[in-house]
Amino acid sequence: MPEKRSKLMLVRDHEAQGRIREIFDEVKQALGVPGVPLLYQAYARYPEFLDLHWRAFRSLLSTGQFFALADRLRGEAYTRAHNYFQIGDLCEPLDQMSFSPGAKHQLEEVIELFNYKDPPVLLIASIQLLAFDQAIAKGEPPPDSPVQHPRFQEKPVVIEEQVASPTVKRIYDEVKRVLALPALNGDYKAFARWPDFLNAYWKALKPIAQSPAYREQQRGLCESSESMARDMVLPADFGFDALERIGLKAKQIESIVRTTRTLQNVFAGLVLNVAAAKIGFEGGTTAATAGREFAA
Repeated sequence: MPEKRSKLMLVRDHEAQGRIREIFDEVKQALGVPGVPLLYQAYARYPEFLDLHWRAFRSLLSTGQFFALADRLRGEAYTRAHNYFQIGDLCEPLDQMSFSPGAKHQLEEVIELFNYKDPPVLLIASIQLLAFDQAIAKGEPPPDSPVQHPRFQEKPVVIEEQVASPTVKRIYDEVKRVLALPALNGDYKAFARWPDFLNAYWKALKPIAQSPAYREQQRGLCESSESMARDMVLPADFGFDALERIGLKAKQIESIVRTTRTLQNVFAGLVLNVAAAKIGFEGGTTAATAGREFAA
């Protein structure tokens, strides 16, 4: 069974003020996304750390190398999900539910948004974890090619837990329990705009997420992201002494490291889950592809 996670304390996008507001806006601009990733909402509980982190990572997210590695992670997750999981056709139920072409297109755009957004966050978490252990070189990142990546302007409609219907709330509770989530990611709340799709998607994903193969692929993505992270250079020291010098207490540092490790695992699973949604939206896999050996 997955390890139970304690609840995360977050600063939501609409709650951010002052320097936190500035950083949230810069993060969205750098990644090209309309919402602040959960990792940064968690870091915002420790403003001194968030500021140190972002001053180092802002330069990293201005390099083509970073986004090229995120692309590799995205492709690897798709291959792992396609080769190891049996995923049904998620479009066929939509036809039976009389989804309009416009609704299908909107759902496809939401899937593409999170399929793009989640791998860079996983990579950021892995780089930060290694930086705590001083396993990342310190210095200025080398000159790099111009950054080119998609930009998503429209923020998806999300169904928050407090206003969700009983059916959607039940699915939310199952998602958090089965995946041992410390907080519900925006991906699932965006899918809930279409409750019938969320239900069909979770029905397909739940047995996959409960399988040993799922945990193996989740761990494999963590390891791949850490391997990629070792090629990075950061212009800041994230050792224990350096974090104490910016005013953090030992318990706060331990909490930040623990949160980063938890969210690395959460986002590795999320990258797999959204890849599964994309595959299902494209027609799914077949029994013949399930269990095929992964080729790096």
